[in-house]
Amino acid sequence: MNGTNSRRLLGGLGVLLVAVVAFVLGGATGSPAEAVADTVAVETADMDAMKGMLVDGFERFKTWDVSIAHGMPENAMDWSPAEGVRSFSDQLIHTAANGFIGDVMFGEAAPAMGVEEGAGATKADIAAAIESSYDWLIMKFRAMSPADLAEEVDFFGQTMPRWRVGTFALEHSMWTRGQMVPYFRANGMAPPDVVLF
Repeated sequence: MNGTNSRRLLGGLGVLLVAVVAFVLGGATGSPAEAVADTVAVETADMDAMKGMLVDGFERFKTWDVSIAHGMPENAMDWSPAEGVRSFSDQLIHTAANGFIGDVMFGEAAPAMGVEEGAGATKADIAAAIESSYDWLIMKFRAMSPADLAEEVDFFGQTMPRWRVGTFALEHSMWTRGQMVPYFRANGMAPPDVVLF
């Protein structure tokens, strides 16, 4: 029995033990099986809420990143603040790329964005690639079950549930997007508004 199955077995036994104790002590009005079902229902609702949060986050980020792409003039897309630092277009592509979580989250590689860092893509091509990349990601998240989201996977040498990998992707995207604000400022422009809702 591998580590994941052992944890699931122990977790299931723990839930059952808590349910039995609650039933015996009078803390539950139904049977132990009903208490376990209630616990599973709560966990399912938690994962449904998590899925909704992830889908909403990536939908907002798609809108935001497309507006960022359109906000920079074409002649500044390849501007970089220093040698060895990503250009604006490369930073934007990096923000919207989701290949690094495709295998972990969904068990399949993300489709190619159609643009690559360092390739000097046009603003229109980058905006279209951003939409396509996020559309795939959102579609895959929508199709996930609560069990899929709760399943533990290996991510950069650490074991964590899939939903945590999803939140990491949101965090990484936000961190990278924030780095683009100076690109606008250095070119005499205000960055596009934040898409909060």
